[in-house]
Amino acid sequence: MPNLNIIFNTRKPMGLLRNRAIGRESLRWILMELESVESGKNQSDGLIWSCNDDVSLGSTAHAGPACGALIGSSLSGSVGATIDGTAVTVTAAGGDVATQTLLVAAIKANATVNRKVTASNRGLQLTLASVTAGQFIDICNTRFTAVNGSPANFGEFDMSGADAADATSLALAINRHPSLAMRVRAISSAAIVYIFPTVDRTLNKFEVLTNPGVYSTFTFQAAVQTALAVTGVMAMVPGAIGECCTVVASGTGMTYATANAGKLGNGTGGGTTSNFYLP
Repeated sequence: MPNLNIIFNTRKPMGLLRNRAIGRESLRWILMELESVESGKNQSDGLIWSCNDDVSLGSTAHAGPACGALIGSSLSGSVGATIDGTAVTVTAAGGDVATQTLLVAAIKANATVNRKVTASNRGLQLTLASVTAGQFIDICNTRFTAVNGSPANFGEFDMSGADAADATSLALAINRHPSLAMRVRAISSAAIVYIFPTVDRTLNKFEVLTNPGVYSTFTFQAAVQTALAVTGVMAMVPGAIGECCTVVASGTGMTYATANAGKLGNGTGGGTTSNFYLP
């Protein structure tokens, strides 16, 4: 599942935001706009596309946005984060979950940062403890199996370290997986894995956590989509480019977890060639 990124400017609005097309309908609208550009109906003075044909296990093949998690505990006063130099804060009210819900809305409404990131605090949560090789769980209808050492296949994570390292490996495996890379993003902190949709949407009925092996080493705090005291922050554009965005937590009780210190992390995919086309 290699990836392709296409960016093009047009002289007239495309109407995609007005129509709020979803599912297969959204793809039809995108194809119509590409055809409109190619025919000259909606003039474009340049189209840039980049692609990556890598299919191997790793962080290059399957495009997914960089991500991080703002974790709240006994939040009080003005709390939030400085995202790529712009402070976005809310006043804590109604408890940690309610406050994080307010923060998600503030991030999505901020005209400076909402072109760079989106956010959601509605996700899944699990904790790992003493996982052994061969144990497995299903995440969003996709199986992940613990192995002793470096993973060799998609859907494997390393259980040879401490619990926190195991959780970090599982989060990375989720973000690299071809079935999930564009659907959800995972962030680990202190043996906990938080999983959020790439956009703030309602997860499908199969996008849940299940433990078919009934292993006591996996504990689910949120097996189905739940409003959490944690805000997942995701880059608007998939790929490693999102890891350039800085995030610094602010306020009493707010901390930040990421695979890339001080920035968004675990961005996957992205083009390795850049091509210009003049319709």
